[in-house]
Amino acid sequence: MKLSRLIGSSTACLVSLDPHKTELRAANIGDSGFLLLRRQAGSSSMVEPALGTLDSAAGIGAAGRKLHIAFRSPQQLRAFNTPYQLGRAPDSGDAPDDRFETPQDASLVRVPVRPGDILVLATDGLFDNVDEEALLDTIEDLIEGSGTGASPQQLADAIAARAKELSLDKSVDSPFAILAKDNDILWGGGRPDDITVLVSHILDRADARAPPTDWAAVSGPGEPPPELLEAEALLAAERLAAEARTASGLGAERGEEEEVERLEEEARVGASR
Repeated sequence: MKLSRLIGSSTACLVSLDPHKTELRAANIGDSGFLLLRRQAGSSSMVEPALGTLDSAAGIGAAGRKLHIAFRSPQQLRAFNTPYQLGRAPDSGDAPDDRFETPQDASLVRVPVRPGDILVLATDGLFDNVDEEALLDTIEDLIEGSGTGASPQQLADAIAARAKELSLDKSVDSPFAILAKDNDILWGGGRPDDITVLVSHILDRADARAPPTDWAAVSGPGEPPPELLEAEALLAAERLAAEARTASGLGAERGEEEEVERLEEEARVGASR
């Protein structure tokens, strides 16, 4: 592993959607992380809990709730308020520094997803100040108030604004304050900190925009899904048909030009006689 010469430290959370499976793959170091929010199933159409998520323990069917937390990434802490971090100090030298973690220390998770899920990635500025109930309230209020559904940008803005508001409130019993008390540290109110929020919607293939006609599939590990292969075959057939039509048109044009040249030549010969 090549070590960077940059001085500093940071937590990290990387999340990707597997192109061939309905699952998220994530690597997380420290106290940044992500939440997967899922719509409540109606009592008459209850779905089976998704394996690998917290569906079975998330209070599905809670009165008045439109969403629940299907999964929450685990935090990595050395001690209270001391998260795992990637980093390098001025005196680190070239050898690995025991004061910091390495990418190999990341928590790796694979989480099944469903169409309609909402993915929220954030730094600890969110998780230290907004508990799960307040987060669900913020998102549900915005979704209901918008009428047509809130965009990921609108949700991210609202969540970040709520986190900032609570971080400056000295009267709330924030998640950070509760954890501090659990560690015999007196702390009241929120905790001002860096706040970064990213929101994504998980869409069904049928709901997503059709790919452009010149798209190319990128295959990862494993076999591509059949529908991907079928789409590639259809595109290839359309290209061949278009080339055939073009070639046919050019052939017709060449034939017409040759006929005109023949008639002109006959006319010249007749005139010379």
